[in-house]
Amino acid sequence: NPFLRRLGGCPAVRARCFATQTSSRKAGSNMRALGGTIFSGVVMGTGCLTVWQLQRYQWKLDAVKEREERLSTVPASFAELIADGLVLMYPLPASLEYRQVECDGEFEHESEMLVGPRSAPAGAALPASGAPPGAATASGWDVITPLRCADGRRVLVNRGWVIREQVDQLARPTGTQPVHGVLRAGEAGNRFAVNDFARRRFVWIDLLAMAKATNSEAIIIYETDAKNGGAKVGTAVATMSWPAPRPLSSFLAFYVEPSTHLVYAATWASLSFFGAIMTYARFVR
Repeated sequence: NPFLRRLGGCPAVRARCFATQTSSRKAGSNMRALGGTIFSGVVMGTGCLTVWQLQRYQWKLDAVKEREERLSTVPASFAELIADGLVLMYPLPASLEYRQVECDGEFEHESEMLVGPRSAPAGAALPASGAPPGAATASGWDVITPLRCADGRRVLVNRGWVIREQVDQLARPTGTQPVHGVLRAGEAGNRFAVNDFARRRFVWIDLLAMAKATNSEAIIIYETDAKNGGAKVGTAVATMSWPAPRPLSSFLAFYVEPSTHLVYAATWASLSFFGAIMTYARFVR
C-alpha cells in the first residue's frame, strides 16, 4: 500500500514505533527479572529446608547414641543420687536424663493418675489379640503412681501402659516394691488440651502440677521391664498383667524417626534441584 509505505517513512512514526518496541523489551526484561527473583527465592528456600532436615537427622543420630550410652550404664542407686542433691533439682539436669536407677518403696495407688489416651510404647509386648504397637486402635493410658521411698520422700513412677478397655484390670501391688526404671524430664505442654485434675486424667505429664497434687518431689521414673527380664521386644503374649512396663528400646524412639528426616531432605533437595534447572532455562538463559 503506497500510503502505508509513505507513512512508515515518516520520522515521527518511526520514532514512535521504536519507542514502543523499546518499552516492550524493557517490560519483558523486568518480568524476567521478577520471575527469576521469585523462583530463585523458592530454590533457596527449599535448599535451606534440605539443610535443616539433614541437621535434624544428624541431631537425632547423636541423641540416639547418647541415650544408648546412658541406658547401657549400670543402674544407679536412687538414694545415692538423692544424697548427691542433683536429682532433686527441677528441671532434671540433662546429664541425668535417661539414666537407669533402682529404688524401693511403697506405691500409693489411691493417688494414681492416668495420662492419655496415647499409643502403646514402641516395642512393647501386647496381648495376642491386641493391635500392633503404635496402631491407632491400640490406645490406652500411662499409669502414674506416687512411690513413697524408705526415707519418706515421694517420687512419681510411670508404671507403664494399659490398654484403654482394661483399666479395671490394673495390678496394684502392696508393700515394699523394687522399682527399676529410667529418669526422665516432664513433657512439653499441650496447647490444645487441658489436664483434668479433679478426675486425675491428664493429657500430658505436667510434672510440677502432678508433684504438687500428690505431695511428691518433681521427679519421675519410667519403670522398665528389665527387672523381670521382660518379654521379647514387640512379641505378642497370650496373657499379661497391666500396666505393661516399657522396654529399654522404647527410649530410643522418636515421634519422627531419623530416617524420616532423610526422606524429607531428599524431597526438598529434589524440588530445589529441579527448581534451579527451571529457573535457569526460563529466566536466565
